[in-house]
Amino acid sequence: MVIKYDKGMNSQTSFIQFIRHMSARLSASDPGRMRLMTAIKITLSVILSVITTNYFLLFLDNSSTNVTMPIFAGVVGLVSSFVLFDETEAQKKVTIWLMGLSSAISITTGSFLLDFYHLSDVMILIVVFLAFYLSRFSIRYFSICMIAFLSIYFTTILDIQFNQVAWYYLSITIGILYSYFFNFILLQYKPNQVLKKSMHSFHIQTNLILHLVKEMVISPSITSRQIKTLDRNLTKLNEYARNISGQLGTTNPGNVWKGIRANELRLYVYDAEMLMQTLSPTIQRLRELQAFQETPFQDALLDVLESIRNVRVLRDDNVLVQLNRAEKAIQALRAQIRNTTSEDQEEWLYLVRRIESIANHVIEGASELHEERVEHLEKDQEDIVEEDDSKTENQKGLYPATKKAIQAVIAGSVSVYLGYTLTPTHPYWILLSSFIIFMGTESVGSTFVKANQRTLGTVLGAVVGFGVAQLISHTTVEIAFIFFSIFMAFYLFPVSYSVMIFWITMIIAMLYDLLLGGITQEVMGVRVVDTFIGAYIGLLAATLVFPTKTRDKVAETMTMFLEELSSYIEAYLDHLLGKEQHNNFAEKSFELDQQLYQLRIDSISLRNRPGRLARSGIERWLTVLIAINYYAKHLHSTRHPIPDMDAIIENTLTHTKQYVIANITNVIQLIKGHGNITVWELEEDRKIVERYSNQRSSLSQQLFVYKLYYIWRINQSIVTLATDMGAAVQPAPSSMEENDK
Repeated sequence: MVIKYDKGMNSQTSFIQFIRHMSARLSASDPGRMRLMTAIKITLSVILSVITTNYFLLFLDNSSTNVTMPIFAGVVGLVSSFVLFDETEAQKKVTIWLMGLSSAISITTGSFLLDFYHLSDVMILIVVFLAFYLSRFSIRYFSICMIAFLSIYFTTILDIQFNQVAWYYLSITIGILYSYFFNFILLQYKPNQVLKKSMHSFHIQTNLILHLVKEMVISPSITSRQIKTLDRNLTKLNEYARNISGQLGTTNPGNVWKGIRANELRLYVYDAEMLMQTLSPTIQRLRELQAFQETPFQDALLDVLESIRNVRVLRDDNVLVQLNRAEKAIQALRAQIRNTTSEDQEEWLYLVRRIESIANHVIEGASELHEERVEHLEKDQEDIVEEDDSKTENQKGLYPATKKAIQAVIAGSVSVYLGYTLTPTHPYWILLSSFIIFMGTESVGSTFVKANQRTLGTVLGAVVGFGVAQLISHTTVEIAFIFFSIFMAFYLFPVSYSVMIFWITMIIAMLYDLLLGGITQEVMGVRVVDTFIGAYIGLLAATLVFPTKTRDKVAETMTMFLEELSSYIEAYLDHLLGKEQHNNFAEKSFELDQQLYQLRIDSISLRNRPGRLARSGIERWLTVLIAINYYAKHLHSTRHPIPDMDAIIENTLTHTKQYVIANITNVIQLIKGHGNITVWELEEDRKIVERYSNQRSSLSQQLFVYKLYYIWRINQSIVTLATDMGAAVQPAPSSMEENDK
């Protein structure tokens, strides 16, 4: 989708373009429309489960449970749609039926144990323990135990008697059937369609970024707001690129676009993202150098940006005309570069050459994709090699799943006791909060963040939910509002956990208004207090019982990032030396991106501490690692022929590789707590390579030196990181000195 912007448009046209613009932004914000499809599946499962169960009750003339049964059917439909974490569709199909069986057994046992003193409490605590402990063997067991927990929970709050259980089997059956229908029949997950929609979102996002860049080129000055907006959109684009790269590991793009292979599409996405990432700092620097005072050059650059925006790769059968137009625009920019020979313009000419080079890669990649798509090349499809991620580890102590199970059952026991003591009419409210707080958390810090998010969402949701419940008096309107809240909760869940909890609390407020015949400030106040208590009981258990410290988790993720970086640098320098020719550097770059993203997530609680408490240095370290990732990705962003090298240069590159890898290894040792570490600066190697460029002034040799510039920056960043961790720094002997020895 190409969006045109013209300040001279009339109001009607402007409004239409605004609607198209907002529609594009909405589409781009949900790559593959996964969030939308998930929310629709869950919402439809709940709606039809409730309606169908209600009609069955009317048909069977059962008025004793005509409110609670439809609600429970909706709960089963919701949980069985949402808590499906298996990797394959076949596994999910088995799990969903097992969840139905688990719910039936749990509601039967729970109702039977209601007459026995606290036996139902013991049962629900056993389920809490098993939910986390058994997930060590298969994530399926967590899904089964999750619905068992909620079934027992509803048995107690609804006081379901044993003679009513058979009716609730009907609710379970209806909920499971609708969940199965929407997940595996009507709205079945189709990887090929998701990949196609993800590429569509990616292209929309690139168009939005190109529009922002054009505004920066044309504007008299660049504002901080423009820079922040562009950076925000670049972050989104990186997320979409990582998402597509991950899909290409399991989805063959040849099934969507004939003849196209995974590596080719991944490289095109990588080049397009690198062009967008390069434009922002380059345009800012060009403005500082007053390069846009050259009107022909500015026009040529704008023409390149506009022509790239208009190329509808994989979306238009007439894309060849658009590609030719873009190629001509790049040639015009190249001609402007050749016609500018003044030495005082050398710096900004280099910046423009980078834009021209990466833009050329994008167009070449797009042309290759188009040619193979049109010709429907009959090649053997690449086998998707699935790496065995299972590693044989010597586990010391308890497994993480076992630790979390013990934490959860201890927190649950305290929660049940406090529930009966503080709010005996709702004894499991605190337990529910403490149980959920352990889901998806791997450290004390992440538990702390989730506890705060849950508390905030609950407080806001309770206030608004109480107000809405007071305003709405009609049952049908309340039910409709509940369905709307369900959609919003699960559509926004990947965006913000707090926002999801806000909508979930709204749902609870409406449900209690329906079930209890009205809701009071006292009830919602108790709900907020119980949520607060449960969340921080969970946090306290995670902190005191077998704690996984946030610093340890961050150190583990940093180590994984540096190991990926070491592999990438080694492969790249071997490529320059002619030792390896078939490395997928685009895929390796996306793996680095993914590790860096995980590091940002794991370190949130450390980075958000107040100034005096932020003594971990993680903010500085993360800044350095972001810079390293930026330099590493730019190594492969320009791909020029490797010039002939003499023995001195080859030895220097080999020497550089040895010391860069050693420095990365030393930083890993520092992270693990080792001392007496020395890291090495490579100033002498850099001088040797630069002298090589001065002696042979061909363009390919100059570009070769520019490429190695990122190696020096990576090593210097590694040295900075190591120094901050307490390492000593020494200049490495040059390769020539070591050869003399």
